[in-house]
Amino acid sequence: MLPTVSPRRSPHRGWAVMEHGTIAILIVIVVVVVVGMLWGLWSKKDVAVETSNIQSIVSSTRGYLKGNNGYSFTSGATMTGTLIQIGGVPKGMTVQGDSTSGTATLWNSWGGQIVVAPVASNGFNNGFSVTYPQIPQDACIAMAQQLGAGAFSSITINSTQHSDGIVTAETAGKECTKNSGTTGQNTLVFTVNG
Repeated sequence: MLPTVSPRRSPHRGWAVMEHGTIAILIVIVVVVVVGMLWGLWSKKDVAVETSNIQSIVSSTRGYLKGNNGYSFTSGATMTGTLIQIGGVPKGMTVQGDSTSGTATLWNSWGGQIVVAPVASNGFNNGFSVTYPQIPQDACIAMAQQLGAGAFSSITINSTQHSDGIVTAETAGKECTKNSGTTGQNTLVFTVNG
């Protein structure tokens, strides 16, 4: 009988460079997608927080600062400082300076100084404005549209005033300007009468 010869098998050498490279590329793609999604959620969080902050500032200003003669302040700096001094700003907001001095300043998530200022009409400070600078383009569009449902006497996007306080997403998209690098270039001014 003849001996049987089994076919020669080549030894298993593990994964080749191609398989390792493909897996590495897939891992990098997944990480980039996840980081992008997290960045988008973080940006949306800032919009939600700042939208709530504006509403809180307006409510506190009406409740704490309006007297018999309206909003009797000589400037936005003193009005903002007083609002901070009496605890009328949300706790999570950035306050620079001594909050008990009446001269502290208030800042938004994007590094813009917020100013609450009296607005005169016929020689009487019966209203006030809240100025929000350095807003990124996407946040500007979202905030203007969310807050532009007629709750304010007027809303100004950069230099364009909407005297009825109504702003659509399309309008905001045309008026909010693109960022300079990572810094927002938009200013929203919310005006309240009464």
